[in-house]
Amino acid sequence: MKRTAVLVAAAFLAAGCSGTTGGTPSPASSGSTSVAAEPHRLVFDVSGTAVVTTLTCTVDGKTTEEKNVKLPWSRTFSFPAHTGKHEYQVVMQYSDGSVDATAKVDGRLQTSSSGGGDGAGTQSMNGDFTD
Repeated sequence: MKRTAVLVAAAFLAAGCSGTTGGTPSPASSGSTSVAAEPHRLVFDVSGTAVVTTLTCTVDGKTTEEKNVKLPWSRTFSFPAHTGKHEYQVVMQYSDGSVDATAKVDGRLQTSSSGGGDGAGTQSMNGDFTD
């Protein structure tokens, strides 16, 4: 029985050492793993009671325009980490009612804009962030 236990123990020890080559032990793990940084998220949210006739959104020089936008409206933009400065602007032309807009980066409020009334109006918000 002792001889079987010794053989089993020797087999486990041999199996545990099989990861080395040429008598050199494999390097120990430093405990840190390289994980790619998460992308940044820029989120625009617009709500209210107004009729938004034109909504113009410019992010890093690229402009999109939407007509007769139904509220609530939202758009999300993603930016790879470590890409420097990013600029944005949202311009809302509306009539008869209220408009509330926010811009958040990674869930944190960057800018906001609120307004409204009878007749036509224009409201905008702009900003930038750097990672």
